[in-house]
Amino acid sequence: MYEQHFGLTCRPFDLAPDPRFLFMTAQHSRAVANMKFALLNHDSFVIITGEIGIGKTTILNTVMQELGPDFVTARLTHTTLSHIELLQALLSEFGMPIYKRKKVLLLDTLRAFFLKMHEEGKHVVIIVDEAQNLTSPALEELRLLSCIDTADRRIVSIVLTGQPNLDDLLDAPGLTQLRQRARLRQRLDALNEEETVEYLRHRLTIAGGDLEQIFESDAIRDVHRLTQGIPRLINTLCDTALTACMVENLPKVTLGVIDEVVHELRWQWFEERPGLRAAGGAEPQPGQPAKGGRPSRVMLMVYKDGQFVEQVQAGQFPFVIGRSNANDLVVIDKEVSRRHALIDCISGIYVIEDLNSKNGILVNRKRRPRALLRSGDVITFGQIDVVFHSDRAAAGDAAASPLAVLPDPPTSDTAKIPVLPEGGEDIEHTARRRSKTGILKLPS
Repeated sequence: MYEQHFGLTCRPFDLAPDPRFLFMTAQHSRAVANMKFALLNHDSFVIITGEIGIGKTTILNTVMQELGPDFVTARLTHTTLSHIELLQALLSEFGMPIYKRKKVLLLDTLRAFFLKMHEEGKHVVIIVDEAQNLTSPALEELRLLSCIDTADRRIVSIVLTGQPNLDDLLDAPGLTQLRQRARLRQRLDALNEEETVEYLRHRLTIAGGDLEQIFESDAIRDVHRLTQGIPRLINTLCDTALTACMVENLPKVTLGVIDEVVHELRWQWFEERPGLRAAGGAEPQPGQPAKGGRPSRVMLMVYKDGQFVEQVQAGQFPFVIGRSNANDLVVIDKEVSRRHALIDCISGIYVIEDLNSKNGILVNRKRRPRALLRSGDVITFGQIDVVFHSDRAAAGDAAASPLAVLPDPPTSDTAKIPVLPEGGEDIEHTARRRSKTGILKLPS
């Protein structure tokens, strides 16, 4: 594969849950420590929830590897089972396949096996992946199995891992006794942008590589924006991007490579994920007030040759931009197509996409067929610059700066377009500067 092309010793973004590549954020460190303590203490239930691909299986593998051979495990990955089929599957995992449907026989065989392991100084651990698919009778069967104790200690522990809706399932009124036997319930969240960068650096270092030599800085930022910090999605995107670089004999992963890979993977850029919704309700639509907050706004500041032209509020999405009068924002410029591009919003995240226009679009001085938008980004159509502003970002910064609000429109003909630093880097989008003539242009 691409290992030789980049001088790596192995594939850093393989999807296999390899404990060598475990990236220990603060929450992952707590999860490993808490799970290890719970199993050493022979707790009845351990419950770990999180989005698909967040690292639950990797954490489990790490803990079980550290615990060693004194822990005998059975892992169930197919969980759409009846309570009888669950018992049969457990016996099969322990090497004693019994397919008779006599429940008393199944339970007696399991009980005898648990006691035998205890007499040999071993502790039984039952791991159930995708536990959100279990029925209430199957969960109750697991609870009853956890009650098989000796006079002095518990002899079986049950680990449930699943997606966030496992929490809703376990909080049902009929499972009170199971909840009482679960001392550890931990939820794993997605990585933030800083953690995503360190995750990439960690995995490449383990494989003998260097992040800055393999990924351009803009591409690194887009990895987080595209994957929302989900490790499995990060691995899929980066592994495919490195393969594409090898095929095209490119020395680095660029924004162009990332765009091509997303297109090849046919990803939905803004697939709705439960984690992006407010707890207990749907995500508020643009222009509607968030729970307990003011209405969100998206404003587009339009400039021509650095001179302010108009300010437009985007109230409905998708928001189409082009030369035709039928568009939401009409841009009169000979280089702008009739339907040039659109801005869309799903789950509170904004994207701009070129609609196969003749001259394309630039986002922060870089040609992009599509891109995620942050407040302060500059979109260029021919000679027209449109500055994107969202008070969603301002609300997120409000704790640090109570004055974080959308900018007011210019009160004179003097332009106030954000100027990008040399090289196209966008780390100072929100800074405003003036030229001596009072008219600003983007650096060429």
